[in-house]
Amino acid sequence: NMRTVGEEIVIGSDGANPLSNAPRVIIAVLLAAGIWLTISTTMGLPVSTSQSMVGAVVGAGLLLSYVQVGGVSASIQLGTIGAIAISWVLSPMFAALLAFAISKAMAPLLRRIRNIILLNRVLITLIIVAAAATAYANGANDVGASTGVIYAFFRGSTDNSLKILIGLFGGIGLTVGVLTYSRKVLHTVSAGITKLDALSAFAAQMSAAITVLSFVQLRIPVSITQAIVGAIVGAGLVKGVTAVNRRKLGRIGIAWAIGPVITCVLSIVLGWLLLKL
Repeated sequence: NMRTVGEEIVIGSDGANPLSNAPRVIIAVLLAAGIWLTISTTMGLPVSTSQSMVGAVVGAGLLLSYVQVGGVSASIQLGTIGAIAISWVLSPMFAALLAFAISKAMAPLLRRIRNIILLNRVLITLIIVAAAATAYANGANDVGASTGVIYAFFRGSTDNSLKILIGLFGGIGLTVGVLTYSRKVLHTVSAGITKLDALSAFAAQMSAAITVLSFVQLRIPVSITQAIVGAIVGAGLVKGVTAVNRRKLGRIGIAWAIGPVITCVLSIVLGWLLLKL
């Protein structure tokens, strides 16, 4: 995903990566995505880092197609954007179906465990495994997407140590964000969409992890946020349609729809201003 976001969305007229010659535009991309993510997080809306970055990179590409940097014009790869957009629609749907299926399949198996202490241990183990899988998927997907433009600046270096350093930089930022500013989003995801019990929490997390890792193998930057929200909805639907907060879900959907557009516009505006300095 690092390479997809950094090198395969915007292509130069000479086949080179125009972002590698435009550090100010890269700064604009990072600022645009960061501003939108900060605003939405403050509002408690779980939006997508990958979507925000892709929107910002598209904005950078549009700017560079108009203002040539280093004498190289840029173009947006519509095929890549189309594949990514389709995956944004499919990933939450797939995660929802998978979470629904896992919840339905495991409920009868867990009811056979009569020993309460053993049942609690099984559920705790399942949740820990699912949480670890989700965290791994988050790192594989969102860290790669959020640092893709940094990777592009170094001209897609084949130096593995550099890639590891860039990934480590993104991982540290992700960890700091979780520890300092994630409370409102955590509340929305854990209780704002539907009430989660141990089984539905496991089903939602594992389904999201499987979904995201499947798309990562295809080098398509999907959203762990969209996958987990879709999976929570799927797990909640096991209890009935009324178990899902459709009003909250509608607000989240609006934020998903406008997020890439906002970061695209912000990237163009900020990039233009920085190039004028």
